[in-house]
Amino acid sequence: MKNIFICLCVFFKNSCLFAAIFITLVLVSENHKMLSQIKTKLSSDFIKHIFTVFSGNVIAQAIPFLCEPILTRIYTPEDFAVLSVYLSVANLFSIIATARYEMAIMLPKEDRKAMNVLGLSLIISLIVSVLSFIIVWVFNTSICKILNNEDVSNYLYLVPLSVLSVSWYQVFNYWNSRKKRFRNVAISKSVESITKVTANIALSFLKSLGLVLGQITGYLTSVVVLCFSFFRRDRHQLTIINKQEMKEMAITYQDFPKVNSVQAFGDVLKQSGEIFLLSCYYLKEQVGLYSRTLRLLFSPSVIIGSAVAQVFYQKASETYHKTGDIRKLSIKVLIALACISLPFYTVVFFWGEDLFAWFLGENYRIAGIYGKYLVPYLFFRFITSPVSQIPLIANKQKKALLLSWLGHALYLFAIILGGVKGDILLGFTFLSIFVSIYYIGLIAWFLKIAKL
Repeated sequence: MKNIFICLCVFFKNSCLFAAIFITLVLVSENHKMLSQIKTKLSSDFIKHIFTVFSGNVIAQAIPFLCEPILTRIYTPEDFAVLSVYLSVANLFSIIATARYEMAIMLPKEDRKAMNVLGLSLIISLIVSVLSFIIVWVFNTSICKILNNEDVSNYLYLVPLSVLSVSWYQVFNYWNSRKKRFRNVAISKSVESITKVTANIALSFLKSLGLVLGQITGYLTSVVVLCFSFFRRDRHQLTIINKQEMKEMAITYQDFPKVNSVQAFGDVLKQSGEIFLLSCYYLKEQVGLYSRTLRLLFSPSVIIGSAVAQVFYQKASETYHKTGDIRKLSIKVLIALACISLPFYTVVFFWGEDLFAWFLGENYRIAGIYGKYLVPYLFFRFITSPVSQIPLIANKQKKALLLSWLGHALYLFAIILGGVKGDILLGFTFLSIFVSIYYIGLIAWFLKIAKL
């Protein structure tokens, strides 16, 4: 009873912190002249859709954010390290589970074609899920040795379930975005977050397994929400799915599996490689602390950036088809995101160490130091991510693939430099320098191809 009371006190104490941060950001954005001008220039529907998804993201991220002090007191950094290793394997399959065809759901002008892309994506995801089980079953021991973590061995058999739930969530997420049902998207994210945190706390007696099961349960419930909406409104369109049209769509959008899936796989391979390298060079505790650092500092990206990205993709695709010019829209989005995120990352840079220690506990003070060193990288990643679909819209996926691999190489090279020297902070310093320069060049290229 005493522990529960302490956890509740921590929860409500940090509810005030979250409210203060949120209100401050809103006031800054509302009174900033540049953001005010941008808001008047962007279409009202665009702003409305962003705030619909944003509201869902706030709820979806506020709950785990506020419960983070509870989780860090009932789980150890080693438990979070196991979760990170598990996700590094699951994400390798999840990112290519639909051959990236789900992203093409937004592109056809006719719903008939989009529905066949949806059907194609679901079938491929089932095949990949089965293949993931076979691979995990056959190579379980080898995978654990490569990742330098034997604790994750039994959990790997849950990977197919993660793959299926994540891929189906993405498919129906894009369908709802195509139909401009952003309210459904917001609700699904909120449900996913609530379920995941509840499961994490309820299953804490299972230690690291509780974290893994929480992830899976959260995605499964969000899929149920999106599927319910789909079958309620669109189940009659399932009859137009047929083998011939799915084949035509597969050929029409073949660049997605050939190019974009390779790029996406590279993104996840970079993340998995990062965990692998950190596991090789450093202690499990440091890997767990690093995962918590990114978990908290990626929150603004998930809350704001993903909301902007989802609506931007739909709006930019529509605008590009009509005018062939999305440069102005892209610049406005970049400036707005920079103005919103700069105060947050400035606070992290100067006071991150004390904030992490107060919020998560003294054992996590070092996580705040990690955050300070990663701020430049996190800032440029935040403002770039929402407009990263420009190459898809402009049909420049092949060059985007090459550039993404360059970015991954720079990222991992920085980690290796730090590992060789036995200094994780040196690695993070190199990471911020190399990747920040990379993102600046990437933004310049995005703006160049944003106009025909």
